[in-house]
Amino acid sequence: MKIARRSANGESRELLLKEYFLNAYLIALLKAAGEQVGEFTRRPQALKAAPVRIR
Repeated sequence: MKIARRSANGESRELLLKEYFLNAYLIALLKAAGEQVGEFTRRPQALKAAPVRIR
């Protein structure tokens, strides 16, 4: 979406819309990553006994 008007401080609305959509994308990405990490940490991890060497 292109809007050619400039605001009082010189920013175009096009730039503001790009920033808005970029921020929305990053928030969605971080939310998805957080959900994946939460799912991974909730799973019970299989623990195996490790052999011990005594010298």
